[in-house]
Amino acid sequence: MSFSHLHQYQQKLAQLGQRQLLLLAGEPAWQTALIQQVTQLCQGDWVTISSNQPDALLPEQAIRLLGREFLHAVFDANEGFNTDALAMLTGTLKAGSILILCLPEIESWDRYIDNDSQRWNDAQGVLSTPNFMAWLKNITLGDEQVMVWQQSMPFQLPTLIEKAKPWALPQGKPTAEQQVILDKLLLSTSGISSVIAPRGRGKSALAGMFIEQYQGNVLVCAPAKNSTDVLSAHTSKAISFYSPDNLLALCINNEIQSDWLIIDEAASVPIAQLEALCGYFPNVLMTTTVQGYEGTGRGFMLKLGDNIPNLRTYQLQTPIRWATDCPLENWLNQLLLLDEPKYNFACQQQGDVDIHQLQGNWHNNISQLYDFYQLLTSAHYRTTPLDLRRLLDGQKQRYWSASINNKIVGAVWCIEEGGLPFELAHDVWLGIRRPRGNLVAQSLVTYGLIPDAMCLNSLRISRIAVLPQYRRQKIAATLIANIVKESHKQAIDYLSVSFGYTETLAQFWMQCGFQIVRLGVHKEASSGCYTAMAMYPLTEKGEQLLRSSLSAFALQYQQIELQTKLRLADKLIPSYSATAQDNWLMMAGFAFAHRSTLTVYESVANFLVGYEQRYPLLVAFFVDNKSVEQCVAEFSLSGKKVLTKQLREQCARLMAEKDAQLTSRYQQWLSTYSHPSCFDFV
Repeated sequence: MSFSHLHQYQQKLAQLGQRQLLLLAGEPAWQTALIQQVTQLCQGDWVTISSNQPDALLPEQAIRLLGREFLHAVFDANEGFNTDALAMLTGTLKAGSILILCLPEIESWDRYIDNDSQRWNDAQGVLSTPNFMAWLKNITLGDEQVMVWQQSMPFQLPTLIEKAKPWALPQGKPTAEQQVILDKLLLSTSGISSVIAPRGRGKSALAGMFIEQYQGNVLVCAPAKNSTDVLSAHTSKAISFYSPDNLLALCINNEIQSDWLIIDEAASVPIAQLEALCGYFPNVLMTTTVQGYEGTGRGFMLKLGDNIPNLRTYQLQTPIRWATDCPLENWLNQLLLLDEPKYNFACQQQGDVDIHQLQGNWHNNISQLYDFYQLLTSAHYRTTPLDLRRLLDGQKQRYWSASINNKIVGAVWCIEEGGLPFELAHDVWLGIRRPRGNLVAQSLVTYGLIPDAMCLNSLRISRIAVLPQYRRQKIAATLIANIVKESHKQAIDYLSVSFGYTETLAQFWMQCGFQIVRLGVHKEASSGCYTAMAMYPLTEKGEQLLRSSLSAFALQYQQIELQTKLRLADKLIPSYSATAQDNWLMMAGFAFAHRSTLTVYESVANFLVGYEQRYPLLVAFFVDNKSVEQCVAEFSLSGKKVLTKQLREQCARLMAEKDAQLTSRYQQWLSTYSHPSCFDFV
């Protein structure tokens, strides 16, 4: 059966309720010509995701497709392989669809340069990704249900596997699974429910059917309005749609109420926001997939259950948009490890806990890759296919596991940071460079007193996860203690961690020997919490950095507390007193460079004593804490840029009034690449 029979083949696919992958491996011009022929033979939507094709959807925009349905698609991976976008696109394709995957010749895959690696790799620049490409090659070429068309070889259609039981698309009526859940929801008088399932199981359709049958008021909330297309198609009623931010604002102001709130694609909404919305409605239904590519992993439900104790959870298992055992779904699940992990959360092994540092050559140890990654997806709510890419080809990664009877029950994933040139760190301190990576180290430089955090060698704990049934047994703390012990031997100056601040997490890290040295003023999109950063010094240089970081944190804490309304426990509040040199250093960095206003609130207040009448703008902004908008209006300025320029210039004049000679020395120092400790300015 040849290319000319592709149309009949695709029609048979539709009859069987199947979807299939067509790999085009060759030059882009050859691929373009073939795609034109295929799209003429097989009519459909042909949604295209590509970084360089005109009129195509960019990979980072694929989230717009969630909650919608299409027939046929093209995924152009010639220059970059965004696995999240691939998963989102695949989940929207209905029965009879062909997904065309465009890649270079298979013989060149081991040299494939993946531009998407800039997004997930913590080192600089793009990478070749030989391990992922070997993984892709093994799964794709080993799957008899994948159509492979190489430019250098003739094309042959595979043989379709026909099922004894015929498939039929449900004609708008609920399936038996859906009906059971619908009946329970319609009888509910109060409470919070969730419907979870892999893609294509009819979660959004069920929500639409509920709206159609329910006699009261229902509001719908989702990250994007077009993600409710499927929901809307299953009800004749008008949908009252609100974005999460807008709806929460209306709720806070008591401007809206309803019998039911439906949150579609709930895993894409920060958990803190979900929890807040649930408090305003007597009945809430959340629908979502927890396969990772919406932004959270299966641990999302564990996290949600912790925050909403009486959550009722329903599951849909049977595909509706396509038939069971769909070739395309099987291929994707193998490629991105999306199948449900085979953990029995009620079962608990007994025995000693063994801690091991793993080698990380996952492509040579597939069973270990499965165990490590599936533990993360089961126990950590932020795990996505992007993490699988890091595991396979990411640089500067280290891994530890905790096992009982050779079964992994806990895992820690670390990333090497620092070791960078002082000149680069100095530019970051000045606020003129923002290189990729070095999350904690760079933040400590950006808001700190010295550039050392990016120059010293550090290890950031990126992920830590323990299976639910093994928690509160000190497994996580034992893992951390082992990492501390091993890092002492490996010339690591300090350990660091960044986490969404909660009192419980802060207490855990403090018990492990870490101290909080930074607290962000903007909430994380995923957790809805403010970002906290903590460090554990391992060398004398690490100790010096800790003292310096605590001094900087102490200078900023009062303003951080004011902006976040978050007060740390007394034992977590930095008690270090900033020196006169610390204040001068912060003032110089703001006045003569490009550092943030957050770094100088207390320093400016100290400098202003006795000079308040001469600097009303500085008093208004830094002492009275008036907003940008208020200061712009009060002082007749044209906008934020002009305000910031005025604040810097006035700080420079204030410094000069205090001590012109010292101010000149600081201004001169900023133009050199000398460490501030080299100068005894004050």
